[in-house]
Amino acid sequence: MAEEALQRSERLAVASRYAGAVIHEINNPLEALTNLVYLTKQAPHNVSSVLQNMGIAESQLARLSDIARTTLSFYRDQAEAKDFDLVAIAESALMIHSRRAQRQKIEIRKDLKGPVTARFFGGEILQVISNLIINALDAVPETGGVLSLRVRRYKGKVHLSVTDNGHGVTPAMAKVLFQAHRTTKSHGNGLGLWLSKSIAEKHNGTITYRRETRTGKTGTTFRLTLPVSQAVAKV
Repeated sequence: MAEEALQRSERLAVASRYAGAVIHEINNPLEALTNLVYLTKQAPHNVSSVLQNMGIAESQLARLSDIARTTLSFYRDQAEAKDFDLVAIAESALMIHSRRAQRQKIEIRKDLKGPVTARFFGGEILQVISNLIINALDAVPETGGVLSLRVRRYKGKVHLSVTDNGHGVTPAMAKVLFQAHRTTKSHGNGLGLWLSKSIAEKHNGTITYRRETRTGKTGTTFRLTLPVSQAVAKV
């Protein structure tokens, strides 16, 4: 029961961050629609201008609809896993943490060639990717931080890699990396990687890591691997 409560707590934390990111994301099209309504009222008899404004408004409404549809698909209570584009999930995870990356002046490098479809629970895999991104943001240096996100399909599996140019995982930490309540951070509860590994295994997948310690080339890569299509049981 305690383990289930911890998992629910972590999932709620990700959902809360995602909600904040979604609110920020929908603000721009809402502002655009407000401005378009104002401009149309100023010249209601200018047919060409009104038609142009309505065309732009239509595109903004489509953007809002897309955001709502994606959000509902991630967090709707599902009895079974569904087909999702891992690239779309990765983009959503980046959106959650984009403001933090901007504040820290971290360079984001994306290699996302989609669609790359697999069968999984959208909200849970979003949580895993979010955890990996958080770890990368925590690990990068104060200046010159780089976070790379890559998605590929290869030999019946989909692979998502998150790489940072931080100090790398120490040998001592590597031994307990995926254990609960093990962390080198002054904040956090040490559950992120443990829970991510549990979710990956539930989906018949894996999480692995590779560390680089060469001078000027330090960093860590975490890779989430999932089968292209595999039935998984809902916890």
